[in-house]
Amino acid sequence: MATSRYAFFWGCQIPGRLPFMEKATRLVMASMEINAEDLAGLSCCPERSLVSTLGDEVWLLAAARNLAVAEEAGYDLVTPCNGCYSSLRTAQYFLRTEPARRQRINEELHKIGLNYRGTVKIKHILDVFHDDIGPTKLKNRVSHPLQGMKVAVHYGCHLVRPAQAVHFDDPLSPLKYDTLITALGATSVQYPSKMLCCGASLGYVGEANEALALTRRKIQDAQRAGADAISLICPACFLQFDQIQYLAQKRGEALNLPVLTFTELVGLSLGLSPTEMGLDGHRVKPNKFLGSWLERAVQGDKLSRQLDHAVLQKCANCGACEDDCPVAQSTECFRPNALVKAAANGQIKQLLRDGEFWKCVECHTCSELCPNAFGMEKLFAVLKQLAVAEQAAPVSIKGGLELFQKSGRLAQPDQKARRKLGLNELPADGGTQLAELLGWK
Repeated sequence: MATSRYAFFWGCQIPGRLPFMEKATRLVMASMEINAEDLAGLSCCPERSLVSTLGDEVWLLAAARNLAVAEEAGYDLVTPCNGCYSSLRTAQYFLRTEPARRQRINEELHKIGLNYRGTVKIKHILDVFHDDIGPTKLKNRVSHPLQGMKVAVHYGCHLVRPAQAVHFDDPLSPLKYDTLITALGATSVQYPSKMLCCGASLGYVGEANEALALTRRKIQDAQRAGADAISLICPACFLQFDQIQYLAQKRGEALNLPVLTFTELVGLSLGLSPTEMGLDGHRVKPNKFLGSWLERAVQGDKLSRQLDHAVLQKCANCGACEDDCPVAQSTECFRPNALVKAAANGQIKQLLRDGEFWKCVECHTCSELCPNAFGMEKLFAVLKQLAVAEQAAPVSIKGGLELFQKSGRLAQPDQKARRKLGLNELPADGGTQLAELLGWK
């Protein structure tokens, strides 16, 4: 992991309108033992599309001053704001590739005792988590995985563009954010409008309806893809998806997709509570997401007590013995590997409700053929136990278990048939003693 000496560059929106975003960021940075400090003397990045209307040199000089302040203090900058990241990286690009322009900017900075040398590094917080820490180390630190949760990632325009200046990832098909979401245990779902703008900038120029149209499209696409939440790491995008969605809800629109920042998801996966991170500051409350996640976590814990999740995931990824299952060979409606994948994704409640695992006849074919010495039937046996414990077993199974618990048998001897065949009456069974042994009497 890099040992950079970081200073936070919060920008304007996070301290001003989204302090809970700052709180979550500080908490997860501390939890991951990433040192970052606050630095005096910083201003707006500044926001390029707005401030450059006063002239490109005004924007560039303001950005260069921020960079020079960080250099003089000996810090690299880390920011959780896409706009700040793009503005500062773009300014740095121009200062690096246009020497004459850099000289003019420095002449102005010298008037206030500053000089831009070009040594400061500017990192987005996603750069730190992906490039410095790495997905594997992050995954190993996760104590409360987001297993079974589906998350729609929204990169935002300024995280990846302009590509020649920011160099974050592929500007059209980035993967870093998705990889980090996967490291937290969630599934990153794909949706058609993933790389489209959220529309926030349209709202700034009074085009609220047009801005909402873009937001609405992305939310609806994500909902159709089965997302439990949308995740982003840009304050402007957050305001658009959270507050504008909330206002649309108040007008009766069927938009209901919780919005969670990357650092909030990291915090949850590290065991930080929603309250300490300030999630009650969201307008669109994430209660549905949190409830579903906690429910799956409880069910997943029951499963993990008997099965190693890594082994289960390996079975889900393999699927080699699915076509060897005799039941799957005889009926298209039984797809055992799909059940294994659902279990690996934490969808235990749905599996118990559907009950498809009862079609496993426990013939042991999969266990004999399994290249990983596992066998799908082990999972199905555990699911059957959970179903019985939660009173979710088929009626016939319940009846058989009731008889066994009562008599120690699954069927009573037919004395009339035995006498007809000249068979002696069987000796007394041990049902009563068994019931006492198991605590049923």
